[in-house]
Amino acid sequence: MRPILIDGRPLQGDSASRGIGTYLRGLLGGMAEIGFAPQVGVLLSRGAAEPAALAGLELAVGARVPRLERRAQVLADPLLVASALRRHRPRLYHAIEQGQPQRSAVPVVVTVHDLIPFLLPGYSWRSRMLRRPAMRLLRRAGAVITPSRATAADCARIAGVDPGRIHVIPHGLEPWYRPPPAAAVETALTRLGVRRPYLLGVGTFEPRKGLPHLVGVTRRLRRDHDIDLVVTGRQGMFAPSVRAQLAPLGDHGRNLGFVDTADLVALYAGAAAFVFPSAYEGFGLPLLEAMGCGAVAVGFANSSLPEVAGDAAVLVPDGDEDALRAALDRLISDPREVEDRRRRGWEQAAGFTWRGPRATPWPSTRRRWASGCSADHEGRTGGWGRAEPSLQSQPHGGNP
Repeated sequence: MRPILIDGRPLQGDSASRGIGTYLRGLLGGMAEIGFAPQVGVLLSRGAAEPAALAGLELAVGARVPRLERRAQVLADPLLVASALRRHRPRLYHAIEQGQPQRSAVPVVVTVHDLIPFLLPGYSWRSRMLRRPAMRLLRRAGAVITPSRATAADCARIAGVDPGRIHVIPHGLEPWYRPPPAAAVETALTRLGVRRPYLLGVGTFEPRKGLPHLVGVTRRLRRDHDIDLVVTGRQGMFAPSVRAQLAPLGDHGRNLGFVDTADLVALYAGAAAFVFPSAYEGFGLPLLEAMGCGAVAVGFANSSLPEVAGDAAVLVPDGDEDALRAALDRLISDPREVEDRRRRGWEQAAGFTWRGPRATPWPSTRRRWASGCSADHEGRTGGWGRAEPSLQSQPHGGNP
């Protein structure tokens, strides 16, 4: 058995195309690039295809658990994962998307991407109920990794996690999110039928993503500027709502649905601005991707977004659509600020990487964590003991 077991099941389901899938691919790819992959096994679902993302990374399948209907999986996972850890006994287990054991003699580390269902209205009591067992288990983890200081604060305040066990490790940016050649941008926009200038929105537009703000500012900007709104991303159950909200823009509002990475890069680079009016983010990968591709990014100053944006993006007071419109109007009218923001955004994004010790603590701290974590008689899944590290927050660009 390889010493580190990481839950790879998010790559076998819907999460593969979401931020959690991006995180897991980046984490495993970064480990492979620095030569740490031979120490890592992945936990997979039995009966589901192995993720293509694992090919060529020198990762082994460390354990398998049954695949169940989503709600049943959430409720059964604490027992299924605990059983797998008893059978295979790695030295350390890393849970990626819930997937925590009820009890374990194996030290457990958990990545918490966000606690948004407990923070914002609009989430059903069933949604919170399904997530509550995993949230309670966070207090038992030997360490909790969060991608931002905002999410770290949420874990301490809402989940009751000891701040001394929380480690802030920002997400990285894949190398293909960089400014593409101008010819590639024009070719992609022509093929997609997108005309310039346009504002760009990216993501699954559930209510917190702020599509009404995007539509609202576009309608108001169109009084003085000939500009369109283009949105892209898998909409799933939100597709009818997205169509209805874009309808008032007529031919000036486009929903492209899912596009491949090369086209997404071109859309970022070709936009007059990437607009991100989200009400809350655990990290905000689209903002980072946009800056990496040379887009000017504009959004609301809330949650983790100031941490990701630095001084490169234009962030306005949370929920202030008037300020959002004014910022975009200024950018549309000021090419010099646009070029300055593009340059600063690219420089800001370049500091976020999956490669190297900032992206994952395992190579430098695995021995300390694995030897220092031990299960107590009350069933805690890993206590630091004397090996508690002094690091609680890793600033972007720092080392553990």
